[in-house]
Amino acid sequence: MIFDNPLSICLLIFAAIFGGFIRRLSGFGGALIMTPLLMWVFPIPFLIPIMMCAEIFGGVLLSRQWKIHPEDRSRLWLMLLFAGIFLPLGIWLGGRIPPIVLKIATSAIVLFFASYLLLKPHVKLSSSGMLDGFAAGLSGLLLGSCGVGGHPAALYLNATNQVFERTRSLLSQFVSGISIFAIIGISLMGGGLDWIPCLLLIIPAYWLGLRIAKGILGMHTVSDIALKRLCLLILIANAAFNLVFLLIFK
Repeated sequence: MIFDNPLSICLLIFAAIFGGFIRRLSGFGGALIMTPLLMWVFPIPFLIPIMMCAEIFGGVLLSRQWKIHPEDRSRLWLMLLFAGIFLPLGIWLGGRIPPIVLKIATSAIVLFFASYLLLKPHVKLSSSGMLDGFAAGLSGLLLGSCGVGGHPAALYLNATNQVFERTRSLLSQFVSGISIFAIIGISLMGGGLDWIPCLLLIIPAYWLGLRIAKGILGMHTVSDIALKRLCLLILIANAAFNLVFLLIFK
């Protein structure tokens, strides 16, 4: 039981505050920052619903400010459809992969994703239904197996010619949608509901992280580029540390 372990409680609260802080700054990265921290204590099937509830909570609050563009509504439904189809396959695969492999894969994926976005490659794509579905399906697959799934969609959307404000809104809504799918899928495929008491800790902590980030943004004018760079550097440092530790002490 998590409430019998003070270290687990402290780590859960810290990860939730940090995740909410990053999500408010950049529009993504809540689960990306929480997963490499919490995977040391919790098994992936137990961890995914906890993080997804926090992501839904943050998405609902942020949706008041980040309204999805009318032209992106049909794209959102298409992306959620493909993510929902491939999510159960990811959950099934995750149950058959050794935990150490999952941890290494998760850290490697986060490291690659954050490094790629930080380098700002001059690759621009024209969005299409096929690419929307592919990115969303891959997101669902990785979310079910590794616990981090928003990055394929984020990587794809950031590589399109779409303006950042529109991309951020679409990505935030997509993350909230696949989070709901993940909670239902994990619970129905044997994950159980033992994670529910953890919400008493993680939701208030995640909200606190959102508030801290909002307060900092209110006191200091920081450009979107600087915010994105800071968040990516934090993700890279966290993932690199975990990956080195895993490879040395596995």
